[in-house]
Amino acid sequence: MNIFLYLVVLMSWGTTWFGVTLQVESEVPTAISVAWRFLLAAALLFVWTIIRGRSLRFPLAYHRNWLLIGLFLFCLNYISVYEGNHYLPSGLVALIFSTITIFVMFNGALLFGKPIVARTLLGSLIGVIGLGVVFSAEFGRLDISQGLAWDMPLLKGFLWVLLATFIASIGMLTSGKIQARNVPLLQSNAYSMLYGALMTLVLAYAMGDRPAFDTSLSYTGSLLFLAFSGSVIGFGAYLKLLNNIGADKAAYANVFTPIIALTISAFMEGYVWTLMNVIGVVLIIAGNIVVVYKKS
Repeated sequence: MNIFLYLVVLMSWGTTWFGVTLQVESEVPTAISVAWRFLLAAALLFVWTIIRGRSLRFPLAYHRNWLLIGLFLFCLNYISVYEGNHYLPSGLVALIFSTITIFVMFNGALLFGKPIVARTLLGSLIGVIGLGVVFSAEFGRLDISQGLAWDMPLLKGFLWVLLATFIASIGMLTSGKIQARNVPLLQSNAYSMLYGALMTLVLAYAMGDRPAFDTSLSYTGSLLFLAFSGSVIGFGAYLKLLNNIGADKAAYANVFTPIIALTISAFMEGYVWTLMNVIGVVLIIAGNIVVVYKKS
């Protein structure tokens, strides 16, 4: 069962990164696109919950937890990811996001009192070196005359996605802690996505964005795909996996999704592999494996 869940997560998340690229290519504001995605995903989950005859009534304490998950996992995280997609190929976004295994370990120690072992430090160092190799190769392709480093799209995208990864790790740790209390997964995802979408709309309004929609096939098609495959199916399978085997082992799913995303990026966005890119990717994957590997 767990192997099947891994495969579902890999295919769902590995293919969604390019879908995000199609979303940000439209003129719909970033936060509004994120809100549409999770409003649709939440609606699908609520309908499925009702069809299955599950209760939607829960104590107030549950809703406070779901607000936190919604804020970190389905609001701030995805706003940052979508912003990063404005500047980077989808495969690179997925590659940076794979370092969430490292963030989960360090934030777990910082916020939840989990000990950091030597293996974690070693794997983190390998992963950071790998990121440095990949992005040194990417920066090497740039013409320095483009301007100062902090004005470069590549750096902006890198920082946005790194921020998203940090935020998502907090959301996943929070979700893992709550799921350990045997909170119903289906309703948990539905309410968390709903609250995340509503908070995203509030933030969008505060930033001056107003509801908009793009009726083009690329936008509506990718929105439906992201809501159903990436959000409903992908997150459902991942959080179930997290509940079954723990955050450490579940994090393996984040290690290998970049391979699928980078392959799609090479075909659909013309991403060019170089020897330095390959070395960097191998180091990142190796570092993540060292971090999450745990003897039975």
